[in-house]
Parts: sequence; structure tokens; C-alpha cells
Amino acid sequence: MTLFSRIFTTRTLVQIIFVLTAAIIMKAISLHYDFNWATALTAG
Repeated sequence: MTLFSRIFTTRTLVQIIFVLTAAIIMKAISLHYDFNWATALTAG
């Protein structure tokens, strides 16, 4: 458990949760508006 707490500090865990939440929100928005981020990025 000490190895786990050394690798995953509170700040790291908060950043991971924030990134995952942002990705889920973007996915939900794209599904709601029928929007694809990959085609938007490739189109410029």
C-alpha cells in the first residue's frame, strides 16, 4: 500500500479523475449533438 500511495499522490489522483471526467463529458456532448471530435480535428 505504501508503494501505491507513493505513486498515486492526491494531486495525481485528482488529475486522473479530472481528465477522465472531461473525456466522458466530451463523449456525452458529442453523442448528444451527433458530433465527432476526430473528424473536426482532421478538418482543421
